[in-house]
Amino acid sequence: MVGYYQSLLEEDGVKTMVKNEYAALATGEIPFTQVYPELWVSDDADYERSVELIRSLRDGKIVEEEEVRRPISYKRSAGMQLVLWLGTLLIILMLLYAASSIIQALL
Repeated sequence: MVGYYQSLLEEDGVKTMVKNEYAALATGEIPFTQVYPELWVSDDADYERSVELIRSLRDGKIVEEEEVRRPISYKRSAGMQLVLWLGTLLIILMLLYAASSIIQALL
């Protein structure tokens, strides 16, 4: 979620940084409370706007500022649709192959 929020804020022009991004790998050697990734806003002036934007996205509400902001919806492009269809077809073919192998082994 931290990476998702970071990309949304940076798309909105807010400079950010993530602390402890890979610290989860050290879980067990250092306290778990110190390995959570943290999203930091570089400029204090952007903090309140950033919090409101994240809350509006998290809660699905619209924030009214200079312009109306809406939660970002996911759209599938034609290329993504093709990749999904090809992936589905590949999975079906793999299942058919596995089923035929099992049938041959039983016979």
